[in-house]
Amino acid sequence: MSKGKVAIVALGCKVNQFEGEAMAEAMEARGWELVPFGLGADCTIINTCVVTARAQADSRRWIHKARRVNPGGSLLAVGCYPQIDPQGVISLGADGVAGNQEKGSIPAIVEEMRRAKGVVLRVGAIREAETPPDLHVLRFRRHTRAFLKIQDGCNAQCSYCVVPLARGRSRSIPPFDVLASFRQLAAAGYQEVVLTGIHLGAYGLDLNPQTTLLGLLRQLEGEETPPRIRLSSLEPQEATPGVIDWIASSQKLCPHLHLPLQSGADEILCLMNRPYTSEFFRGLVRRIFAQMPHAAIGVDVMVGFPGEDERAFGRTYDLLQALPISYLHCFPFSPRPGTPAAGMARQVGEREKGERVRALRQLSREKRRAFYSSFLNQRISLLIEHRREGGQLRGISRNYLFCLVEGGDELMGHEVEAIILDVKGERGIGRIHESGIPFP
Repeated sequence: MSKGKVAIVALGCKVNQFEGEAMAEAMEARGWELVPFGLGADCTIINTCVVTARAQADSRRWIHKARRVNPGGSLLAVGCYPQIDPQGVISLGADGVAGNQEKGSIPAIVEEMRRAKGVVLRVGAIREAETPPDLHVLRFRRHTRAFLKIQDGCNAQCSYCVVPLARGRSRSIPPFDVLASFRQLAAAGYQEVVLTGIHLGAYGLDLNPQTTLLGLLRQLEGEETPPRIRLSSLEPQEATPGVIDWIASSQKLCPHLHLPLQSGADEILCLMNRPYTSEFFRGLVRRIFAQMPHAAIGVDVMVGFPGEDERAFGRTYDLLQALPISYLHCFPFSPRPGTPAAGMARQVGEREKGERVRALRQLSREKRRAFYSSFLNQRISLLIEHRREGGQLRGISRNYLFCLVEGGDELMGHEVEAIILDVKGERGIGRIHESGIPFP
């Protein structure tokens, strides 16, 4: 018999998406029925994000919305927002708050909320955590690709970033457990797994015996895994020649690297406490392109960091324009309480930030179109997602091209060959090659 209906909303990064799915499975295992967000849930769980001011505002809005649409249900806010400001979240109307390390105990916390007469506060000292929370996912609702978190926390001290305060120090999942998860996902029929972490390149450095991300990737090559493995985001200095060589030669790793540059001006990188230069980044991208000219290279860029004048922004723009990158993720700097950058002089105005973001987003559209167009009339492999877009099937290639094709629902979840015939907006338009029979 069901203990009640629970709705779960996961905001922000792929790590949060993984954790939201893990919470859903844990709640179902304890007898709860998972339902969509909205009227009728006995309990709503919001997995929050605070990486930017906008993300924190979105978390507040979802908390308010949950309270408004379900005034009779209980509300639990979990994750980064409660971790850095539990009392602030309680003031928004939550019946309970839980930190990031407590995500492995969500069913027990929810049941404690049902018994408690007041607000339940479960936020531990995240910096003292020695291992990631115990979370497992066997299936991903509404997702064709699976996410697998193998690392949590961050030891870097970027001057703008609140993540170390919210997530604690770097902690890794042991290789034995990672391999077990891969076997389960392969048995469940997934064709692609995206490896995620807060600081993915630091994987394994905290373990005893110590290992590395490259060591794990080499181990995965010979194991029973889904046929496609994708890395989420990798710091530039951690995209080592060894890692690049392995991706280029691997039969499983997707030729796709997402690199957080943040700025192309060395003086801004120094203020950000980023451990590389623009020239290093230039050489890295060119080395990746030389070895894998077909690879997708995505770049994160932050604009409007304190001290970024027009000349500094111009150096960022010129660097990105000159490099063979495939797309950009652009966002404005927002001061995060408790970080050094929040109190720095020479803060940049919101109008200037907006203009710079718009300029880089236009450059991203141009870069993406050029990247897609370079594959016109070529055959590519597409993993067909379990959804349609404008009536057409949507697939994703190993090198991160999104392409629309005609076909039946039986192709969903399978990898097929297709030919790109045109590019419209941020999508390729193609047709399935020959019979469209999925790869074995």
